[in-house]
Amino acid sequence: MLPRRHSRPALGSGVDSAARQRPVFLPSHLRAEWDAVCRGNHNFLLVGTPPATNRMLAAMTPHLDEPLQRYSPKAGLPLPQPSKGTLILLEVARLDAKQQTEVLRWLDEFDQRSHVQVISTTSKPLFSLVEKGTFLGDLYYKLNVVRIDLIGLGSAGRPARLPLD
Repeated sequence: MLPRRHSRPALGSGVDSAARQRPVFLPSHLRAEWDAVCRGNHNFLLVGTPPATNRMLAAMTPHLDEPLQRYSPKAGLPLPQPSKGTLILLEVARLDAKQQTEVLRWLDEFDQRSHVQVISTTSKPLFSLVEKGTFLGDLYYKLNVVRIDLIGLGSAGRPARLPLD
């Protein structure tokens, strides 16, 4: 039997409320996703410009289980396979075919993976890559449990959007 995770207090319960407050920049349509970050152990896919995803990651960090392990895809760099905490996959669209297979195998085979949350970021429309055959469909669906589409501000202060899947 797996050990129980410690439960996180609900937003608005007064417990640890300063650390759990929603970020000021969080649009109202993302409140449900934010609450899921604070309460659950779901896999998240952050879609947006690198500054927007970095900003959201910084806001999420106090709410994630430790230890945190960040991985930025590079040729020959082995994928960390933690047994607890949070794995942050940066720019997941840059995973090569071997790395994608390795991540998918780890997600499928790791018995204790229920103790690891996976947060992925991308600035590219992943589903388009799935349709082209350059990103594994099974991996896309395992990483995209809770998707947060972010809108970053461009240099002129206007919203900059990514093409959505």
